[in-house]
Amino acid sequence: MRLERGDIFCTRNPMMLGRAINFVQKVWSKDNKSEYSHSGIIIEGGDLKQCYSFEALWTNKIHGFYKAYKGRKVLIGRHKGMNYQTFDAGWEGVKKHKDKWYAGYRLPLFFIPFLAKYINFGLGVCSELTMKFLYKAGLADTWKGWNPDDVADMVHKWKNYDIIYEGVLHEKL
Repeated sequence: MRLERGDIFCTRNPMMLGRAINFVQKVWSKDNKSEYSHSGIIIEGGDLKQCYSFEALWTNKIHGFYKAYKGRKVLIGRHKGMNYQTFDAGWEGVKKHKDKWYAGYRLPLFFIPFLAKYINFGLGVCSELTMKFLYKAGLADTWKGWNPDDVADMVHKWKNYDIIYEGVLHEKL
């Protein structure tokens, strides 16, 4: 499988925090489902094992995508309008957040979603970082208040997205 710069992904954090995120997302979800609790951006494409992602973990960092998510279920989507210019604009809008601490203070705001949408100091949780990338690329109308389930629903349901892969990452892809 070959990924491109600007692809976005969702995955599930199996730890307690990931389960808590999925619980809260399911409460507020329009389809009453929540499978994914984390999202990020592919910033260096190529063969699966050579790709790098940018995402909000304990810090906002770049790391090897396959190494981090091998054996885990992922959803990878690509916006039909993503190209070199849109990628560069999106990356320019979020790269300043690299090495900043995770915006964990924002997590309680998602208990009441409109608070997450309106109370923000520029840093976001993983899904907001992903959406800020798309917003700065000119491919999204907003970025504040998005959770990983919203990102997954967008990839699954919006006509501007192609699903590149959904399933467990393994070596034979």
